[in-house]
Amino acid sequence: MKLLDVNIFIYAHREDSDRHAEIKTWLEKALSAEETCGVSELVLSACLRIITHRKIFNPPTPLPNALDFIQQLHTHPNLLIVSPGRKHWEIFLRLCREGDARGNLVSDAYHAALAIENGCEWITTDRDFARFPGLKWRSPLE
Repeated sequence: MKLLDVNIFIYAHREDSDRHAEIKTWLEKALSAEETCGVSELVLSACLRIITHRKIFNPPTPLPNALDFIQQLHTHPNLLIVSPGRKHWEIFLRLCREGDARGNLVSDAYHAALAIENGCEWITTDRDFARFPGLKWRSPLE
């Protein structure tokens, strides 16, 4: 299963993003494919935080529009909500150590651990994920 990073949803949603058209097309194809995609609620909440943030987007996505977008994703029939299991914390701590995750990279280690624990391929445009041993990841643009 493909587990999707927050940047996929931001680029697909924000028409003013430099990768909007290609990522939106990729996401639409992925969500209509036979294989189910996954997402964590933490990714969805981060997407909501970022697209409504005035210091990141000017203008930000209006809250009602952003909530509708997130809710459509949350209830999409081909997008499975993936949650941490019993081994997640152990994997997370190992990735923090082995990937030297500090600051903003800690949340990356958290998501990498979620993908590893669930046997998922992490889909992201963020090359920082290459630092985590054992993570299968790729960009949707490759």
